[in-house]
Amino acid sequence: MSCMELFIAQKARQTSLTCMFYLTVYQLQQEAPRPKRITCPQEVSASVNVKKFHGMISREYADELLGGKEGAYLIRESQRQPGTHTLALSFGHQTLNYRLFYDGKHFVGEKRFESVHDLVTDALITLYIETKAAEYIAKMTTNPIYEHLGYTSLLKDKMVHRLSRGRTEPRRVTFQSDDRVSLIVVHVT
Repeated sequence: MSCMELFIAQKARQTSLTCMFYLTVYQLQQEAPRPKRITCPQEVSASVNVKKFHGMISREYADELLGGKEGAYLIRESQRQPGTHTLALSFGHQTLNYRLFYDGKHFVGEKRFESVHDLVTDALITLYIETKAAEYIAKMTTNPIYEHLGYTSLLKDKMVHRLSRGRTEPRRVTFQSDDRVSLIVVHVT
């Protein structure tokens, strides 16, 4: 097989794996639970959106209101830190509680959303994918699929060639991907 044929075969395999990955992620997104807001039966405060906010209720009562329904959520005031809001979310047969922030947009981490509903939708998809694809993600991190690519092999060949020249001092080799840089210090004996 010529170098060009090998390169084309590798690219085809890489494209096939990439397409399969995106299809799998899309399928998992579609399977993820949908958000279900639990509305408050009474007005808690005139200053807060009437049916969305449950006031200061305990974690246990929030759990009871969610009723174990996958994707159910509510907003309550924290008992541990009065004045702050908590998003209580039912997922995976448990209630997850997150401190909810607002600076013009809603957020619990770095990602910001126009509405709490959008935040919960994203959280449910993320949690579902992490749960269902945990084994696949672990495989990707421990056994990368890109080792067979020509560029990586070329770098490896260059490194082996340099090492075979008989250097005795440590040699630094840097591999750079999209957002990470790995530094490998190779000691030649």
